[in-house]
Amino acid sequence: MSMLTAKEVHRCGGWCNHWAIFPEHVTWPAHFAAHGYRTCLVGKMHFGGRDQMQGFQDRPYGDLRHGLGHQPDPLSMFPGYAGARSAGPTEIPESLLQEVVVTRETLAYVREHQAAETGQPWFVCASYSRPHSPFTAPGRYLRRYRDRVGPPPAGGGMPSEPCARRLASMYADLTPEETRCGREAYYACVDFVDDCIGELLGGLEAGGLLENTIVIYTSDHGEMLGNHGIWGKGIYYERSMAVPLLITGPGVAPGSHRVSHPVSLLDLYPTTCELAGLPVPAGLDGRSLAGVLRAPTSAAAPHEAVFSNYYFYGRIAIDPSKQAVPDSAPHRAWRAARTTRWKYVEIEGGEKLLFDLERDPEERSSVAAVPEHAAVVERLRTLLHRDFSWEGVHRQLAVDRERLKQFKSGRKPTTPNQYRLPDGREFDAEAALYEARWLKIPPGCDAGIIPQQYG
Repeated sequence: MSMLTAKEVHRCGGWCNHWAIFPEHVTWPAHFAAHGYRTCLVGKMHFGGRDQMQGFQDRPYGDLRHGLGHQPDPLSMFPGYAGARSAGPTEIPESLLQEVVVTRETLAYVREHQAAETGQPWFVCASYSRPHSPFTAPGRYLRRYRDRVGPPPAGGGMPSEPCARRLASMYADLTPEETRCGREAYYACVDFVDDCIGELLGGLEAGGLLENTIVIYTSDHGEMLGNHGIWGKGIYYERSMAVPLLITGPGVAPGSHRVSHPVSLLDLYPTTCELAGLPVPAGLDGRSLAGVLRAPTSAAAPHEAVFSNYYFYGRIAIDPSKQAVPDSAPHRAWRAARTTRWKYVEIEGGEKLLFDLERDPEERSSVAAVPEHAAVVERLRTLLHRDFSWEGVHRQLAVDRERLKQFKSGRKPTTPNQYRLPDGREFDAEAALYEARWLKIPPGCDAGIIPQQYG
């Protein structure tokens, strides 16, 4: 939601999965559509509420009915799934795997658009699920990494800070074998989706569809993969916060360049506007990276610091009358400010942390209390609280919770993904695979439960 609006979480209502983007926010694809582009989303996006398009004019395949958009695997875990505990070969026929469908449907869409010979420019998002859990992949990818991935870095033990410690405790009972299999399977999933993206780009290139096209490869979050004892996301460490970002195309310096300036997913919206010659809407928190892309070795850093946040109490309760985590619960929200060298983290109701990412890239020890770093702490604390306060977060969250009610769809979730026909009719993509039904959550599921509520 932040990426599509180029606004920070507390300014766009993006508190957690299944929230709705309120209509006053003109999304990235909506802006391009308003300036003559044909816009399409293929794959998952976790939109909440009635509007499952959010500026995309076409959406041939994806999580259109609040079904979370990650295929439970093994199939017996539907409607939930697990991570490292269930890592292994996929049970899903490869032709039905999300990554394969996203690749084929994206290619089909762009080729059909080209064949129509309208000359209309296009904006297409191919949204892949893997390497997100469940950590399953076709067997050939798993065999490639068997006994080739080491354990998480040693040292540190169980985190002492309560926010991280709570997450680590969820996986404290993983066996060494489960940890090994989970890490190997993650690498396998990365290779699998890389091959799918290679097929997508190869198909576009063969059709002459990349000659005047900006291509962006990125992700919405990282994966802790057992580091600090944590799996998944939602924590302030780099392996959770940092994501890949590759950009090429018109307006980007030729060759291969690596930029060390911290940037944000919020920057992509204004960046593509400038590269495509479109006006940049007012009121965005993101900044254009076009200058850095044109001159990656000489351009100044676009930000003093970039920010990341997580609000655990922003999750939507399965029973709307009960909030799963009270707003007053300590250690359930954090905000981080990141520069090239430093990361300052403020945990609401908890500690203030400072990591020196040059000397301590694994973020083992906070140096916030070291006197010589007091000026760094104060500078980053000031930046972190610019146009932000914890009191303001709670006020806005209360307003948004009340407002959300009018945007709910009233539709019950079904299987993870649907097809949408050109005339708007929808049907489940995996009904036969999962024999769509409501089940009690099977034992062993530790993530991704499809919300058994009306979206």
